[in-house]
Amino acid sequence: MCHRGKIIESVVRRSGISISVLAAKMGISRNTLYNRFKEKNLSYDFILALGAVVHYNFAVEFPEMRVDSSSLDDIRAELWRVERKYKNLLEKYNHLLKFLLKKSQDTDQHALHKKIKDFINSSSF
Repeated sequence: MCHRGKIIESVVRRSGISISVLAAKMGISRNTLYNRFKEKNLSYDFILALGAVVHYNFAVEFPEMRVDSSSLDDIRAELWRVERKYKNLLEKYNHLLKFLLKKSQDTDQHALHKKIKDFINSSSF
């Protein structure tokens, strides 16, 4: 079995990012980072997080980390669901603002009407 810590240390040293900067971006101390380099069975979660910071795909060194296409499809499907929910919520929000604007106009609530109209005009949709 390969020594994961040594492999990621090698990549980090080649990246040109200082250890101090890398540790700060990861939210850990330099000593913790050096200790991680000493770990033979370093977690893949840590390796993925480090790869994101140094902009390196460690799946080259650790093929078992590759994301299969079915996982990507699941992620895309979830993103699509969230996007649809967001658009639906935004449409309801806009409908509610229009309703409030009309109601404030109907009931002679001029101050409220002006506030709602100003809010709508100040919001960037």
